[in-house]
Amino acid sequence: MILRKPYAFFIRYFRLINLVMSVLMATLIYQTFIIGRFLNKYIADYTAADNFVLSNYINFYSFLFCLLVIILVIIVSSVMFVKKKPLKLYVFNFIVAVSLLALYIIDYNVMKNIGNAVLDIRVSKAIRDVTFIVLGVQVLSFIITLLRTVGLDIKRFDFARDLKELEIDVKDNEEFEVAVEFDRNEVKRGFRKIIRDIKYVYFEQRFMINITVLILAIVICFIVVINKNIYSSNVNEGQIFTASGVQFNVENSYLTNTDQDGELITDHDKMLLAVRIDVKKLSQGKKKLNTGIINLEVGNNSYGKTDKYNGYVDDLGTMYINQDLTDSFQSYVLVFEIDLDDADKKMKLKINDNVSYVRGEVGAKNTFVKLKPIKLTKKANADSKGYTETINFSGSILGETTLTINKYEIDNKFKVPYNFCLSKDKCISSYEYVTPTGTGNVFKTLLKIEGNFDLDENMNIAGITDVYDLFNNFATVYYKLDDKETLSYKVDSKKIRPKVATDNSYYIEIDRDIMNAKSIYILFNVRNYSYKYVLK
Repeated sequence: MILRKPYAFFIRYFRLINLVMSVLMATLIYQTFIIGRFLNKYIADYTAADNFVLSNYINFYSFLFCLLVIILVIIVSSVMFVKKKPLKLYVFNFIVAVSLLALYIIDYNVMKNIGNAVLDIRVSKAIRDVTFIVLGVQVLSFIITLLRTVGLDIKRFDFARDLKELEIDVKDNEEFEVAVEFDRNEVKRGFRKIIRDIKYVYFEQRFMINITVLILAIVICFIVVINKNIYSSNVNEGQIFTASGVQFNVENSYLTNTDQDGELITDHDKMLLAVRIDVKKLSQGKKKLNTGIINLEVGNNSYGKTDKYNGYVDDLGTMYINQDLTDSFQSYVLVFEIDLDDADKKMKLKINDNVSYVRGEVGAKNTFVKLKPIKLTKKANADSKGYTETINFSGSILGETTLTINKYEIDNKFKVPYNFCLSKDKCISSYEYVTPTGTGNVFKTLLKIEGNFDLDENMNIAGITDVYDLFNNFATVYYKLDDKETLSYKVDSKKIRPKVATDNSYYIEIDRDIMNAKSIYILFNVRNYSYKYVLK
């Protein structure tokens, strides 16, 4: 094979090559600077990662320019080596370019999930410091290369004189022959020789090698244990822990893709995970929950809190929307939108503690909460209950809430007796009437209920405090007139109570036609559960 030496071409365009290299270096300096500036802002405030776009900081061109600089440095170095000129500058430039490429690779892998996950504060600071150190070395490398390009004399490096002294020689453009031969047997013999030498060394130094391997294994195990148990901890739902000056208790979690009425609210390839947490502050003064330190980890994916579905899943609990924390536990719900493919995978809630005390110094500790989400995607019908029996809403979002109707009546008005006292010793029997609310309710009557309603104290559903809330949010009354089809009425009742008399009954506004019904039952639709209560 006949090739031509390229030195004449490289020498002719020596200055241009250095100029191109300087431009690439300047571009990379700006790229490194904006990465360092972002990391500096991020360390001061996690919310700097809001709307973060990685390609604005590290992209394909970042790696391409690094590789081009390395290639150009190698080209220039080869000419300087052949012409026996100083190589120190170009060796320096080569080391800087390779270091920068390694830094970009590390930054890319660390920052690719920064919009969804909070970085360990020590990792952030370490990367920022290294980034600015590399930036300073980049600037020095650029200045020297630029001075060489324009031909200024800086100490021993005089590019103008070097270019003259390089003098293109006929030998720099001469052809030369390259013989391409490959002896397989020689390669095999060389490989077997290496294996034999390794065996000889091992058998001669077997004791020391075994001890070294054992020590390395112990050190690796120790590092793994330290990272798992000191720099991170694992808890289950229902366990109380502290992070970033806030006490947490992750109560439970739910998987769904519909609103309270069963209407689809996500894309077909998405799912929602609603996590209910109890939180309270541990310090004086105002404090809010920094949701930026909380993210959901599913396999290799990481998800941050979303406010996109607030108002659609309020029945699962009170959404956290920047409320002030108190000295006592308050329950809130955080919603995460995840890929449908991740819905059946193991999930962990990661909370970053940026003020924890780790191994004698302030550091960052991650607490991972293993989640066991309740699926609210499949419809389930509970057993039908009859009159005077107790409905237990266990399994649904109502928790251990129970309802028992011991007696019911349906009428347009109810007479409630009470004692009207003129003085401490003189009272007379009196009464008042309870009727449906007047405006717009001319076709309504009252369902009077006597019984027991016990609300689960651990349940946190916005607006559910009594029987009226239970009926208005979940109840539909079904009734049948004669042999006609079954009709339905979605309960929407005012809280009707006697103004003077004391009465433990509940008065629910319903359709007046029910007074003539042959059969009546109430269906409570609680997300994916249905509970039937037969009255008649």
